[in-house]
Amino acid sequence: MRTTGIIAEYNPFHNGHAYQIAKAKEMTGADYCIIAMCGDFVQRGAPAVADKYLRAETALKNGADLVLELPVYYALGSAEYFASGAVALFDRLGIVDALCFGSECGDYGLLARVAHILADEPEGYRQSLKQALKNGMSFPLARQKALKEYLQDESLDLVLEQPNNILGIEYIKALYQRKSPMKSYTIKRMV
Repeated sequence: MRTTGIIAEYNPFHNGHAYQIAKAKEMTGADYCIIAMCGDFVQRGAPAVADKYLRAETALKNGADLVLELPVYYALGSAEYFASGAVALFDRLGIVDALCFGSECGDYGLLARVAHILADEPEGYRQSLKQALKNGMSFPLARQKALKEYLQDESLDLVLEQPNNILGIEYIKALYQRKSPMKSYTIKRMV
């Protein structure tokens, strides 16, 4: 028996979410899909457009097998806390084999490379970040600049400015830092 996990807001649930659930099961060969979903408030602190019970019911009617509420502390946090809380929830269940998430780029290798740099903070990256912060840049912009310099890749702006790519990087980083046995997969988001 294989189980895949998806971290979601479903604010509101739409056809792309139904596609993601079906595709996640297909990609991972999962028999079951568990959703870690925000409750009444979503990641950026806004109230959800529909209550959590309706959103959970809709997910269950569209292929999810279980919906768990992500504790509000994590649901309202930054991408890093949002991801670490949801990954910890799945990891502690002990039955989730894979984590599947949507991303704008669909390039798992690139997202994983960035995630490992952020987790390990190699010296070259750390020095670039420190210098950018010293020059007065905000942390997100300094981090983006340091990653581009460290990877010598100017095209990273397209990846690092898109919200689902950022969350995907944080999911991979959280799995890596926890030394979780869960495998992770990305599905390219459709427009």
